[in-house]
Amino acid sequence: MLMRKLTNKCKSVSRVIISIALAVMLAACATAPKKEEVAKYDITVPATETSTTYLLMAEKAELSNRTDLHLLALKALISEGQYGQAEQIAEKLASSLLTPLQRSELLLNQAELAIAGDKLAVALNKLNFNPAWQLPSNQYLRFHLIKAKIYELLEQNTDVVVSLVEASSYMTIYEQQSVWERVWRLLAPMPPFESAKLAKSTNPVLAGWIEVLDLLRLNSGDPDKQQQALIDWGLQNPTHPAVSFLTNSPSLMADLEPYSPRHIALLLPLSDKYAQQGQALRDGFIQSMLDSEATPGVEPPKVSFYDTNALSMVDIHKALAKDNIDFVIGPLQKDKIAQYLDTATQRIPMLAMNVPPSSDKAKGGNICYFDLSHEQEAAQAARYIFSKKYQYPLVLAQDSSYGKRVSSAFAKQWASETGRPAQVEYFSDQATMQRRIQTIFGLFDSQNRIEQMRQILSLDLETEQRSRRDVDAVYLVASARQLMSLKPFIDIAINPDVMPPKLFASSKSNGTVSGIGQISENGEVKGVSFSDVPLIIDQNNPAAVRFHQLWPSQKNTSTRLYAIGMDAYQLIQALPRMQASSDFRLQGQSGELSMTDGCIVNRSLSWAKFGDQGIVAVE
Repeated sequence: MLMRKLTNKCKSVSRVIISIALAVMLAACATAPKKEEVAKYDITVPATETSTTYLLMAEKAELSNRTDLHLLALKALISEGQYGQAEQIAEKLASSLLTPLQRSELLLNQAELAIAGDKLAVALNKLNFNPAWQLPSNQYLRFHLIKAKIYELLEQNTDVVVSLVEASSYMTIYEQQSVWERVWRLLAPMPPFESAKLAKSTNPVLAGWIEVLDLLRLNSGDPDKQQQALIDWGLQNPTHPAVSFLTNSPSLMADLEPYSPRHIALLLPLSDKYAQQGQALRDGFIQSMLDSEATPGVEPPKVSFYDTNALSMVDIHKALAKDNIDFVIGPLQKDKIAQYLDTATQRIPMLAMNVPPSSDKAKGGNICYFDLSHEQEAAQAARYIFSKKYQYPLVLAQDSSYGKRVSSAFAKQWASETGRPAQVEYFSDQATMQRRIQTIFGLFDSQNRIEQMRQILSLDLETEQRSRRDVDAVYLVASARQLMSLKPFIDIAINPDVMPPKLFASSKSNGTVSGIGQISENGEVKGVSFSDVPLIIDQNNPAAVRFHQLWPSQKNTSTRLYAIGMDAYQLIQALPRMQASSDFRLQGQSGELSMTDGCIVNRSLSWAKFGDQGIVAVE
């Protein structure tokens, strides 16, 4: 009995011991610290080894670490310039199962690869981060900086500013200082219509920068008012970086200061040869000055006129000194500019209204030149036609010194854009024009081949002449009258079953000969695209409306010079900004104005085409 009881007790004790042991084991499992998987390689930092080293490490590494090592190898290959091998690794990684961090790193590297290959649209497309990803700050910083780099290459300054401001939120306060200087250097010369787009940003830091920019522009010319405006704005926005940045760097606000001469001289032909051109330019200048007088706080300068056809350059220089001239507009003719420079005894700030014939005379610290040449217009046309994806242009010009200069400028620019030559052909006079067009477009060659086949086969073949198919665009260097003949001749020379080449022309073709206003209605030149100044193309522009009210029968040649005169006045204040920043653009009545080396102001003209009811602006 006792034994039975002891046995039962033993069994009970053993059950208890087993139960306690199991509980202790389970408790131990539950409370033991979980071993975290820490990434062995940081793929977000710059590569510190060679690509070969990373690839060898990947071969020997555990499977879980190979992807990270391949990403580091990819980064190293890009820095080494081995883009072909980098592309191969990127393609393999793209088809792999990646974590968000790995995927983001791959996209950033692919964007860098596309930039290196000058595939900027592809690079932008790669920067497509999933909003749900939770990534470290340095990934987002690199994301926005790469974006800024792409937009800078695309010359989209507003987007550069947006990307830099977004990047700043992932930087230290010390890193931000260089970013704010870049932002300001982009904003200060930015035309108001561009900066106005940024004012709508939902980013409070960016919106604040635009508010400061507008305040400083409003008080431009008065440093005390600018400083007070900045202080007042800072009291309302004490944490905004613009306050401390501009307060500590007051010299940067000088970027907004316009140049304001007190006495301007216009050196133009106002009598005899080129008097009509000089007077049109003068009228545009005066109109622009009168418009500026309506701006509050702007005191107009005194203006004096000097006839370059009536006075010698020596006499003009004496008069400039006597009249205390502090800025010169003109001369207009190239030879007069050369004479002015050769006889100058003092360097008054100057905007010549042409580029002199000798390139070494087109240089000088305070002398700038407005390029009005047809050669510049032809070079712009080459860039424009290339931007429209045409590949095989034909330049058709009059066989003259003018036609050869302009066609040569087009061909040179086309070769610069594409690495390929542009075909150039010439026509002589109206009487032989049709036959010349037929020759150029291959109709005579086609007819000769037909006759050869007839003789060989001794058959009366049913044939049709075939025009050439290797031209997709034609740039016509022709007057308005010549265009009226050339366009129909080209239309006839092209077979109906062939896609006709797109026809482009210069502003010379948009003339004012008899009946030119009805050309498009008659259909003779309908569809031809041409370049010209905005004052002519944008008929709804208030300046254009007023111009046609004041000068209802003005010829297009005079209208263009009137527009150039308007822009000349605006350029006086804009020149310092243009010199400080090659990205600065001035939207003028004669085109979009920019500056190249040698302080030469170039115009980018607008484009239009002849339509059913007159000219129609095009992109």
